[in-house]
Amino acid sequence: MSPYDALVDLAERELEFVSAGDTERLPEIAKQRNALLASLPPVPPPEAQPALERTLALQNSVTAELQRRRDGIAADLRKLTHGRTAMRGYAPAIEPRKLVDRAG
Repeated sequence: MSPYDALVDLAERELEFVSAGDTERLPEIAKQRNALLASLPPVPPPEAQPALERTLALQNSVTAELQRRRDGIAADLRKLTHGRTAMRGYAPAIEPRKLVDRAG
């Protein structure tokens, strides 16, 4: 397997993990990808183009999936915040504490 095909393989695994919600495995994928990228020549050979294009497409899919998940989490957080605000309306009124007693 060429190093460029290995990049495709890593991107496929990353997309698989992100799609399954298994984000805890992403740092290991990033570490492997960074090591692989460090070993590549500065200018890829022409025959690497299909693998690099496939890797780019997969990375775009990973980015889109991560953004979709981020937006879902943000929506859930907004619902929690809204729910807390609504629940405060049902709480009994709390009298403010008196800081000075009547004797003073």
